[in-house]
Amino acid sequence: MVNFEQMPLSKEIKRALKGLDYKTPTEVQEKTIPLIMKGTNVISKSFTGSGKTAAFGIAIAERMLQGRAKSVLILCPTRELATQVGKEISSIIKFTGFKLVTVYGGHKISTELRELDRGVDILCATPGRLLDHFKRRAIDPRIFDTVVLDEADRMLDMGFISDLKEILAFVRPEYTHLFSATLDGSVAQLIQKYIPEYKEVIIEDEILGKNIIEKTITVSRNSKLRELIAIIKNAGEGRVLVFVSTKRYADKLNFELKDQGFKSTSIHGGKTQKGREISLKNFKLGRKNILIATDVAARGLQVDNVEFVVNFDRPNDADTYKHRVGRTGRMGATGHAITFMPEDAESRELWFDSMKSRRAMPMGRGGRGGYGTRGSSGGRGSYGGGSRGPSRGTGSRGPSSRGPSSRGPSSRSFASRSGGRSPSRNSGDRSSSRGPNSRGSGGRSSSRGHREAEHRGFHGSSSTRKRKPRKNSDVSDFVYRS
Repeated sequence: MVNFEQMPLSKEIKRALKGLDYKTPTEVQEKTIPLIMKGTNVISKSFTGSGKTAAFGIAIAERMLQGRAKSVLILCPTRELATQVGKEISSIIKFTGFKLVTVYGGHKISTELRELDRGVDILCATPGRLLDHFKRRAIDPRIFDTVVLDEADRMLDMGFISDLKEILAFVRPEYTHLFSATLDGSVAQLIQKYIPEYKEVIIEDEILGKNIIEKTITVSRNSKLRELIAIIKNAGEGRVLVFVSTKRYADKLNFELKDQGFKSTSIHGGKTQKGREISLKNFKLGRKNILIATDVAARGLQVDNVEFVVNFDRPNDADTYKHRVGRTGRMGATGHAITFMPEDAESRELWFDSMKSRRAMPMGRGGRGGYGTRGSSGGRGSYGGGSRGPSRGTGSRGPSSRGPSSRGPSSRSFASRSGGRSPSRNSGDRSSSRGPNSRGSGGRSSSRGHREAEHRGFHGSSSTRKRKPRKNSDVSDFVYRS
């Protein structure tokens, strides 16, 4: 097998790789680097932890050193992944003199504007923030002749398809490289439209299962917390990564574990960028050995020595399960992946069927005892009862109140951005987008209706996001779906 010293790389790149202790390329690196260096578009299907970031990072840096590429744009689905990719590529181009800038939402744009004003050779960006800079004309899209779409399937799952189309229409790159865990469905349509000629690099072997001990535990609604605490105690000082379905559940579980004396922290889309960075840093440095996360942390993030991954709430599908579990058992270490299974027989059958056939598993909120129903027990220490009434159910929200589908194409267009805020984001539209059971759309509301509106806005709707955090006694009213 060839090593990096034998590859036709410049001395600046080899010096950086030696400092990083990169000796032998992984399979995806060995197959991808020569293709990108030749000027071939690459479509790569590779698993988590395969080394794909270094694969395209080394190749694009070498092309730039040879004068065969001008500037490179790397698009990532999340802030954390963009930051991580930027750091890894910065270490590769350490001795080249190239300037790398990372831009993402969740913090002040003024710092990024100052950085971009000094020039950029490699730009790592999330789609939304990149369009903001295009609107401000802080970046000329035409300077980029190479675009890398990292975790493309994740970007499409998060609803960035309109943003990607808009960005590619502005940039019109000469070379486009795409890296994804899957190459079917919407990813295949994106490839067909924007990357007509390419070479495929398919890495069949998955990291999942090599060093990972998988286990399922059948739990009742009220025993989930107890079982989790038993796993944490068994892990001792080892790192435990716990996945839940929503940011509310992440905050609730984090509060419960802290209340019982555990070193816990949480990360989800409702926290500020600074808060998310602090949580990840504390977990990586060992200051906190328990991280409660939504699936924002399931793709691409590298946290070494995670001994236990716990699926407190079941993932939506097999692919999400794979990326969650892929956080442990890395670099030859042994990891443990534990999934909490509901007692309901029908739910177990749906789970096993979806894992075997790789079909998406619906996670409905209705039904007897489900989230948003009346009559189930809740309160402190209960994980899987119902809500406080029917107005807490999903029917009280309008279809456009959450999720990527609420952003219509016109709200993301370059023309509408240059004219200021999109009309769909004003306060009038927010109030009108609520469901028929929503309170506060007119007239006086009762005190109970006011309290319920606050609960709906906790770490969620934009209409109440600026309110101060509520007391812990209010947080403990939330319950989990099993």
